[in-house]
Order: sequence, then structure tokens, then C-alpha cells
Amino acid sequence: QDKKDVWTIKYDFTYKGKTTFGMPREGKVVQYTAAENSFSDRDTPKGEYSKKVELAREEFRQGNLFEAVLSQTFASPCKPPPSTLFRRLRARNPSPYGFLINLGKEEYLVGASPEMFVRCERTREGLRVETCPISGTIARGNNALEDAEAVRNLLASTKEESELTMCTDVDRND
Repeated sequence: QDKKDVWTIKYDFTYKGKTTFGMPREGKVVQYTAAENSFSDRDTPKGEYSKKVELAREEFRQGNLFEAVLSQTFASPCKPPPSTLFRRLRARNPSPYGFLINLGKEEYLVGASPEMFVRCERTREGLRVETCPISGTIARGNNALEDAEAVRNLLASTKEESELTMCTDVDRND
């Protein structure tokens, strides 16, 4: 599909004998209105994130961690609709995997990533799940010879091989 294409993905769920399969997909259209600033702008108090980083570093040194995904959430009311924010994000960060998800209750998730986290699709053989971790990426050289040398170094790197193995294990276990 073309990057400029927009499409909707609808899923059916089955749980404890109940399913959404065949149910009508309907609902009222609600005009977007910007929220008032009535919520905290972050979920981590100032200074706490850096403390988590230091704690993780110590755990790495002790051998208790081989990967950590630290995060913090920032939130802010958005006057323009999420679709406008998404278009602005795509203009500044034309990553191949962008998303605009209506989470309901006037909450939206807008993002862009160079990495495809997971893709699920039905095939004749059944459900196919694909991951594509980014590992072993390098900057381009100034010419083909520099590119070839960089690729040679990348392929010979035990660090990059270990990282790819780790990413593959994480994807497989998720």
C-alpha cells in the first residue's frame, strides 16, 4: 500500500465462548472537542526517571538485566483534532509505521515508528504473526566502498549479533 493510503483495521474477539464476530460495527459520530487541562501532564515526577535509569544501570552491572524498557508518559490537551496532529507528525517524521488510534472516552494515541512491532494477518494456512526488530542498523557511508566496509563490520560484530538475538527472543516471548 502507498504510505499516503489510510485504512481501517477491525478485529473480532472471542473470549469464554462469547465473540464479536458478525456484530454490527456502528456507533454515533462524535465531533472532536479539545479537553480542558484537567489532568497531570506526566506520570513520572521530575527527577524520578533519571533515578530509574541509574537503578537500571546498576542492575545491568550486576548482571540482573539484559534489557530494560523505561518509559514515561506526557499528556497535554490538544486543541486541533488528532488527525491534524497525526498529519503534522507524518510531515516531520515520515516513518513507515504511523498510527492514530481512537481509544475511546475522548482519548487518542498518535505515533510513528521506523520499526514494525508486529503484524498479524490471516493466510490460507492460518494466522501469520510477523515481527521485524530493528537491530544492526548503521549509518550510510559517503560512497559504496564505505557502505561495504560498514556492512562487513556489522556482520562481524558479536555485539550486533547478540542484540539481534535478544530482540528476536523478546519478540518471540511477547
